[in-house]
Amino acid sequence: MVDLRNRRVLRRLICVAALSAAIVPARADSAPDYNANLFGDLGGLREAFAKVGGTLSLTESSEVFANPNGGLARGVGYDGLTTLTVQIDTRPALHWGGGQFNISLINLHGENYNSRYIGALQTISGVQGDRATRLWEAWYDQKIGDHWDVRIGQQSVDTEFAVHPSAGYFVNALFGWPIQYQFDMPGGGPDFPLSALGIRAKFNEGGFTLRGGVFSGSPVPTSNDPDPQHANPYGLSFPLRGVLALAEAEYAMGQGEGEYAGVYKLGGWWDSLSFADLRYKGAGQPLANAAVNQTPLNHSGDFSLYALGEQTIWRGSDKARTLSLFLRATLAPQGDRNLSTFSLNGGLALHAPFQGRGADTFVAGFGWQHLSAGAVGAGADAALYNPGVFTPPRGDEAVLEASYQYQATASIQIQPDLQYIANPGGGVLDPLNPSRKVGNALVGGVRVNITF
Repeated sequence: MVDLRNRRVLRRLICVAALSAAIVPARADSAPDYNANLFGDLGGLREAFAKVGGTLSLTESSEVFANPNGGLARGVGYDGLTTLTVQIDTRPALHWGGGQFNISLINLHGENYNSRYIGALQTISGVQGDRATRLWEAWYDQKIGDHWDVRIGQQSVDTEFAVHPSAGYFVNALFGWPIQYQFDMPGGGPDFPLSALGIRAKFNEGGFTLRGGVFSGSPVPTSNDPDPQHANPYGLSFPLRGVLALAEAEYAMGQGEGEYAGVYKLGGWWDSLSFADLRYKGAGQPLANAAVNQTPLNHSGDFSLYALGEQTIWRGSDKARTLSLFLRATLAPQGDRNLSTFSLNGGLALHAPFQGRGADTFVAGFGWQHLSAGAVGAGADAALYNPGVFTPPRGDEAVLEASYQYQATASIQIQPDLQYIANPGGGVLDPLNPSRKVGNALVGGVRVNITF
């Protein structure tokens, strides 16, 4: 009943936004430039919507992958993400300055190639997930004076926290929101394709920015479903379970044209919910021992710290040609409840790599996930208590990626991509050959981004 009511409210909000755009007449002499949109002004709809402070964005990312070697199975697969975002500026709409409403809807289609064919912890694509049409974000943002900004509502924290400027040029999800947090946080954390209710405050002075937020401790209403996206399939449950607190300090330098730009961040999070022990039961017995109660030991709360930096290290004679270096480390030291206790990723981003290709970008990077003592110990226990069954020893997983984002037209990007995954899943059983673990995988693919 609650989900049905929420869906009705969402439909009404979208209808109000569309009707607001339709009743305002268009004026050709004030039309913005929509050349970067495949469908331009949508017959005057975008210009009309802009008169009441509205913007309408529709994008599609479609991908095809194949793995000629390694992984869970060899195969070719397709997946895609459609994102519809409606934003309304409160000054023209309500004569109230500094405010903005945002609603984002997503549709995930195709198959989750990583889950079916690769089995990597550091998933090969940042836009894959369970097939669904869901509400992603719904928030209101208000600027206060010259330095403060407050946002309240349903938010995905990976749009601001713990990310570096070059993250969007990579295909593998590890370069966006730290992939470690997806399997350490309850319900995978409030990051794509999930989100959570909360409030975020931001203070900016010159190159310094401080961010802090308090959100629901989990984006899903229950911890019983092993797949968080199934537990909140439409993004309309709005659970309030525990508290997730995030804090981040950022320093940005050299942001003017022709300067050597740099962005540096320190941050962390704490979650108040209970976390199940990976290895032991409440009575102290290994979970692998099926002869006794299977209820795991519970721990109160969890936390993590992170640090990242990205710095321009070279500039060419063409002002668009730059080379940037980035590095990010995360630490979640409580190995009894976290699958991964440490991760490290980094790489290079070369903008305008060729003459006359100022909008293209080439990136190359690596990612490394260190499995916790609890996860490794649980694997050893499973081998001990099941001597007749092959149990691969658990270990770290590493990924290498090289990708080229080619700006085909103002509205279309084509991105060939190559990845190599060492020890997928940190060492899991090969379903096609139960006498060995999943082999290292080579994955090739192409992503096409379209702005409509």
